Order: sequence, then C-alpha cells, then structure tokens
Amino acid sequence: MAKELYNTPNLDELENGPWPSFVTGLKRLAQDDHDGASMVRDVLATLETSYVTKKGYWKGGTVGVIGYGGGVIPRFNELKDENGEFKFKDAGEFHTLRVQPPAGMHYNSLAHRTTWLRSDFVICLLIMVALV
Repeated sequence: MAKELYNTPNLDELENGPWPSFVTGLKRLAQDDHDGASMVRDVLATLETSYVTKKGYWKGGTVGVIGYGGGVIPRFNELKDENGEFKFKDAGEFHTLRVQPPAGMHYNSLAHRTTWLRSDFVICLLIMVALV
C-alpha cells in the first residue's frame, strides 16, 4: 500500500487552473504501488519546499552525446536537514534522460512508450518529462 503524500498546498494550487497540471501526474505516480513511488513523493515535497522558500534545490550538469542532442542530465538535491542529510532522501539524486530523435526521423508517443516501458528507469523519465 502506498504511503500518504506530504502536505503540498502550493502545488495543489497548480491543479486548479483550466489546463492539465504536471502535479496531477506526479501525484498519481506517487500514489501508485511501484518502486519509484517514494521518489516521486519526495520530489513533490522538494518542489513544495521550493515554492515556500522561493529557492531552487536541484543542481546538476549534462552528459551528452556530441552531435546528437540527447543525453543524461544528472540531478542532485541540495535540500538538507540540520545533520547534512537529504531532507527527502528518495529524491536526493536522480537523472533525466533526454531523448532527441535524429534529424528527419519522427516518433510518436506510442513508439516511445513501447520502447521505454521495458526499462527500469521509465518512472524517472516520466517524472522528468512531466517536470520539464
């Protein structure tokens, strides 16, 4: 059974508009029963903290493929508690996978879903796509 979500009143406000919100998708992923659910809960808590403190806590860089435009973007969370430990440990670090199709090649979302759903990192990919 999934753990309860953190209280996120600022993120909840983003769900009130007329357009779809990435927050709704993240909450759905956080409530599901899968290995990445605790990471999504901690990502939501980190985002809520960012809205409260008006400070970004994500740091990282880029590991790319020259001439391709895709690659891995490492993400590290700088939000720590008084002991120097990650405040939301399951979102302490994770990586974004950027998929850039070759010039002239066009993929629809079904092609991406059937290719990537067999991987272990699909949950992280879906989260980061929702955040972008």
